[in-house]
Amino acid sequence: MTSRWVQTFVLTAGVIALMAGAASAQTFTLTAQLNGANETPAALNTGAFGSATVTVDMNARTVTYKVDVFNLPSGVTASHIHVGAAGTGGPVVVNFAPPVPASNDFGFSGTVKDTEFVLRPDQGIRSADDMFQAILGGNAYVNVHSSVNPGGEIRGQLVLKQ
Repeated sequence: MTSRWVQTFVLTAGVIALMAGAASAQTFTLTAQLNGANETPAALNTGAFGSATVTVDMNARTVTYKVDVFNLPSGVTASHIHVGAAGTGGPVVVNFAPPVPASNDFGFSGTVKDTEFVLRPDQGIRSADDMFQAILGGNAYVNVHSSVNPGGEIRGQLVLKQ
């Protein structure tokens, strides 16, 4: 009888461990270092800089973001994830909610559901799954726009956190 209990316990513990491993394998964290030198088509000479952390949860089908901005000389007007490789511009696909018109040092965070992504069929983003692939594949960047630089003040390519 004790042997059967031990077998059941071991089997149950193994299933729980497998489920926990599968659940954590569906969450990915990416980071970006934001600065004016990364802006395209030309680098910007700005004292502003920042960082972004983006968590992709494939089970919940969400993108959670935390952006910290420092020394932004003019008010923030927008921030989002764009699809595009390093050094190239691309369209907005995931909108963030920055504290417009904050300047100097500030941070913001939020969660965006896949149903809120902006699809871009002409850019190969025909579905939310295409956007998840672009983000996880290194083909997406975070951009913070300002009133002085409406095309983008600071930018950084998203890379998987090691």
